[in-house]
Order: sequence, then structure tokens, then C-alpha cells
Amino acid sequence: MFKTCFLVAVVLLVDLHGLIQNKTHNSQQDRKMDHTSMLILPAVLEDVPVLATISSDAFETDSQTEMKSHGKKPFLMKEHTLESMPKQMESSRIRIIKAVEKDTGAIMGFCIWGFRGLEPPTTWEPEGDGSRHNPSPQGVELGDRAPTTRFLPDQQEAEHEGEKKELDDPIARLEQLTSQDLQEWSDAVMPPGASCLIVVGLSVSPDFQRRGVGSALLKWGTDIADRHHTYAWVHSSAGAWKAYQNAGFKVARVLDVDLDAFAPVPAPLERYPGGKWGHYVFRYMVYGVQPDVESGPS
Repeated sequence: MFKTCFLVAVVLLVDLHGLIQNKTHNSQQDRKMDHTSMLILPAVLEDVPVLATISSDAFETDSQTEMKSHGKKPFLMKEHTLESMPKQMESSRIRIIKAVEKDTGAIMGFCIWGFRGLEPPTTWEPEGDGSRHNPSPQGVELGDRAPTTRFLPDQQEAEHEGEKKELDDPIARLEQLTSQDLQEWSDAVMPPGASCLIVVGLSVSPDFQRRGVGSALLKWGTDIADRHHTYAWVHSSAGAWKAYQNAGFKVARVLDVDLDAFAPVPAPLERYPGGKWGHYVFRYMVYGVQPDVESGPS
């Protein structure tokens, strides 16, 4: 599964109309310069430690991810990425792409795109670079299952007896709930014979947010969907859905979870009023030619 971004507007109640106009103009130029100063390239095995750190940093303020770190089997985003991504890179069904700042070579963010029913590209021409790149095969075998942004449902079904014991852990019950809901959605959105793309994960470093990185990473995949006259979908985290909406995705189904019903510990008081984790809304979103999907529960 992109991550929590907040736009803070500061209004100065002073008569500086001309200055504000100049700053707005400069801000627009900076934003445009940022967009043209990045390359979209295939991620490689050597990138995994950096990508794992970016993913962890991007989800640092995600309440569900934070709560899951307190389970009997703590879910830690960085460790999860370090373990799963090298295995993902062995597949031909996913492309993992990264946004790289031209001037410094710094990785700004990454996106994991899954392909169902159509062949992933083997070469592409990055923006601002005339050379072509041959990406290494990357990703998890999708098969008839679709991945969520942060975990795969079949991981919860690997050992039936072990799962019964794990359900003593409220986090395991939460994952069972979200996995079942995801499976229902994926069965509906990807019927037999369907061709589509899936956003498996999207993360942008907090150091590079609000610079068009996420939109560039999403455009790489939505352009492919447009060329093939098909659709793409994502199981969005609570904080990322506006970014997907800005990229043309539309909400088709939601799952509203009361996290406190699954909380192993109270939330930190310094950041969560009353020690409550609150509600967390997963949004299933579709880009392009939408299949006939029921809206589901809300």
C-alpha cells in the first residue's frame, strides 16, 4: 500500500497583496521545477533499505499502523518492507518504481504497481531522460488474490490452527476483518478475465512531500491503464486517499473501523485525545473504466 499529507494554510492579515502575489508565483515555479527535476526509474535490490526507511517514515503518523506495532506479533513497517520487498522483486507481475531527485540522486518515494491480466512493461523512458531502462522483474505474484497496501490476506490464512490461537490477539482479529473485506472487494473488482493495475503500495519521504512525487509515481501507472483502456484500483490508507483522488481515483467502497475495539493498549495521550485510537477509514478507490462494483458497507 501512499502516505499522510496535510496542507497547512497560513493567512497573514496584513496588506501585502503584491508580496503575496510574488510568493504565489514563486511557489508555483518551485513546484513546477520540483516536478521536472525528478526521474521515475525502476527500483533495484540495493534500494530496499532506503525504501524501507521511506515507508516507515511515511507511515509514522498512521494510527492503524502504530496500533498494530503493539500486537503480540508487532507489525513494524520497516522490518516488514526489508523482509518482503526482496521477495517481491523476484516476480514478473509487479513493477516497483522510484522517484529520484536529479540533482542529488536521493530517492524521494516509490510505488509498487501490480498487473492483472496484462503484461507489465519491460522498458520505459523516464521523464527528462532519453535513455531506456530495463527494470528487474519485481513484485508479489498476484494470482487470483489482490494485495493490500501493507499486508497480504493469504499471509493470514497460511496456518489455520495457528490462526485460531492468534485470534486471541486483538490485532489478529483486526487483520482478519480487513483481510476478509479486502477479499470480498478483490473478488468483485477483479472478476475472472479482468485486466487491471493495482497500487500495492505508495510511499513518499516526508522530506519530499507536497512536491508532486506521489502524483508522478501514480501517473506512471495510470498512463498505462489509459493506454490499455482499463482501470486501476487501490486499497487506500486513511491519510492517503486525497492524493489518490487528485490522481483521478474515485471512492467505490469504504470500511470504517473502530480501532479501539481492537486496541491492545491505549493510544498515547500526547497525540490521541483521551487515549483513544479513534476510527480508521479504508477506502477502495478505482481509476479509469470502472467495473460494476457494489458500493459495499460504509
